[in-house]
Amino acid sequence: MTETKARRGAGRPRVFDTNAALDKAVRLFWQRGYEATSMADLVAETGVAAASLYAAFGNKAGLFAAVIERYAATFSVHLYAPINDPALSTFEAVKGLLERAASSFSEPGTPAGCFMYSAAAAVSPASASIECLLRDKRIAAEALLIERLHRGAAQGELAANVDPAVLGKFINTVMEGMSVQARDGATINELLSIAKMALDRWPAAVCWCCHINSDL
Repeated sequence: MTETKARRGAGRPRVFDTNAALDKAVRLFWQRGYEATSMADLVAETGVAAASLYAAFGNKAGLFAAVIERYAATFSVHLYAPINDPALSTFEAVKGLLERAASSFSEPGTPAGCFMYSAAAAVSPASASIECLLRDKRIAAEALLIERLHRGAAQGELAANVDPAVLGKFINTVMEGMSVQARDGATINELLSIAKMALDRWPAAVCWCCHINSDL
C-alpha cells in the first residue's frame, strides 16, 4: 500500500492510501471526463480532503496526470499483455488484444469504453495540456502495437504487401470504435463480433483460418 502524507496548514499530516484514492479517481474521470469532474466530486468520491489532494497533487490537472499513470499501470497493462507476450504469434497477440478490449470495455463494475478516449471527451482549449497527456499515451500504445506488427512482418507472419504502420492504425481504429460502441451500450458479444470481423480480414502470409473460430 502506498501512503501519501499531505500537510493541511499547520495541522497534522493527513495520511491516505494513494493507490486506493487514484483508483477511485480513475473511475470518476473515466465516467464523467476531465472537464465535468470537479475537485468537490473527487473529494466526495475518494474520501480525501481537498487540502490533502491539493498538497499531494497540486491541482486537478496534477491529480489527473497521476490518474493517467495509474490507469496505464493497471488497466492498460492488462489490455496490452498479449502484445507483450513473446509466446504468441502476431495474429494471436492481436486477437488477444481485441478480445481483451471487448471484455474490458464492457466489464461490469467499471465505466464502459476506454478511459484514454472517454476521459478526453469535451476537453476545452483551456485544458490542452490534458489532451496532450492523453494523446501521448494513446500514441505510445499504438506505437507498441505497430512495433509488434513490424516484428511479425520480419518473421514472415504478414503478407508482403502489408504496411505494419497502417495495419496498426486500422486495429487501433477498430478498438476506438469498440470503445464508443461500449459507451453506447454494446454488449460483450457485440464487441466480440466486431473484433471477429476485423480478424476475418487478417492479412496473413499463410492461412490463419484455423485460428478464427467460434470462441470469438
